[in-house]
Order: sequence, then C-alpha cells, then structure tokens
Amino acid sequence: MKIILVKILFYVLICFKFYFSLQYNAAYSNYIYKSKLDFYKNEKETKNLNGCAEFTNEHLNPESNKQKICEAVILFLRHFKEESNDTTYHDNGCKYLYYWLYTHVQNNPKSIKNTLNLYKELFKIYTQHNEYLNTFNNYISEMNEHTSDKFVKLTDMYNKLEIFYERKKSQETVEKCTSGVKDLYTEYLDECIKGNDHDFCNELKNFRKKHDYYVQKMLHCVGEQYLLPPVEVFDTVAFGPWIRHLIGKNRNAWDNINKESDQLLNTYEIEDDISNMRNFNIPYNSS
Repeated sequence: MKIILVKILFYVLICFKFYFSLQYNAAYSNYIYKSKLDFYKNEKETKNLNGCAEFTNEHLNPESNKQKICEAVILFLRHFKEESNDTTYHDNGCKYLYYWLYTHVQNNPKSIKNTLNLYKELFKIYTQHNEYLNTFNNYISEMNEHTSDKFVKLTDMYNKLEIFYERKKSQETVEKCTSGVKDLYTEYLDECIKGNDHDFCNELKNFRKKHDYYVQKMLHCVGEQYLLPPVEVFDTVAFGPWIRHLIGKNRNAWDNINKESDQLLNTYEIEDDISNMRNFNIPYNSS
C-alpha cells in the first residue's frame, strides 16, 4: 500500500513538473529575445534616444553601429518593463541580453569582462533617461565575470547542439550520430571538476542528459563513442523526506522509483525542450 501511494504521489509531481515546464520554454523565449534585439538594432531609422547619440565604447566591434546597439538595449529593456512582470522572463532575458552584447564585442582574453562593463554602462544610460522602478537592478547587479563566463560557454555549446539537430535532418550517414560537441564538453567538464563548481557541473549534467538521450533514443545510434562522458553519478531524485518516510526500509522500491523518474523526466525534457538553450543560473534576490 505504501509503495502504491508513493507511486501515485510521484506521478502527480511529475505531471506538475511537466505542466509548469510548458508554461516557460527557454528555447522559444531566447528566440524571442534575439529577434527583438536584432529588430531594434537593424531598424534603418535611429530613434535619437537620450544617451545613445553620444554613446561610444572601445570594446565593440569596429563595424558595429554603437548608437543602434545602445538603442536596441534601451528599447529591449523598455519592452520588458511594459510587457510582463514575470520574474523568470526578466531573469532569462537579462542573461540573454548579456550574451547578445557578447557577440558584438571584440574577441580577446578580456571579452567577458569588457562585455560586463558594456552591459552595466548601457544599463546606467537606461536608468538615467527612463522611469526607473528597480525592475532589473536585482538581476544585473548580481552578474559577475564567473557566472557570465559560464553562461557564455553553455550557450555556445547549446548553439552547437542546435546545429547538430538541424544537420541530422539532411544526413542519413553514420555522421548523423556525431554531434561535434564532445571536445568542447570535455574541456568544460575538466574545468568544472577542477574548479569544484557545483552549479556548472550540474548544467553539464543537464546538457549530457539531453545530448545522449537524443543520440540514443531519437537517432538510434549505438556505441559509446557517440555519447558524452558523465560528470559523476546522478543524485537521487529528491522529493523530500516525507516520501522517503512512507517507503521505510524498502530500498529496492525506492531505487526502482528513481529509475522510473529518470526515464520520465528525460522523456518530458527532451520532447518539450529538445532544442532548449539552457541558461546558466545567475542568482539574485527578488525584490
């Protein structure tokens, strides 16, 4: 009876997880963020926004239109404030804005730091010339070089994985099983382990789970050479001590439920978020 009750509770929790995952799809949201920023930047006419006409920054690519980039950021933040009060949408949008600016900064060893300074400089212009209600300060003030560096690396890796998803549609040879992200993943895996970076390692676990599930279950590729090396043994699914108490000492039953949970969570994550551009978690204190 205890096992049946636990399974019922477990499946209810899985359903809730699946339902809420549908409410916010990071992949789709990142597409929206990029589309808006590119649209604002590529508009032919300048908006002559306060603070942007005289804006300049030595770290931007020489071919970049500095005024248009400034205007794109200001309009993007304005749109955010007017469109939604959803904290998750704001959080991920602010992080993606950093990545978007990173793609417009000169590539050198200080690109992460330079982008961060550029970001905060543009945010200062926004706060000086627009109604300021502390909407985004909590997100941006918590950004630092470490989290920004990891976020860029994860986003680049997911970009490569997304290219792999698209490429497989036109390739039916053995190459369809090779994603091309293994070297980059292995480099970041070594970095996370040496740095004892728990958050970064967890994000690599999530990446590996999506990658390997897709290669094995969707492409039906067989062979360890197509899979990514593990970060470490996955932690057991934690639904709280109140469920474990119901199970008592029946360890085998708990292990079986953990196995089922991994399979179900993998299925839901892949089907709903197969091209998800996973965002590195930049912590903040909500106001």
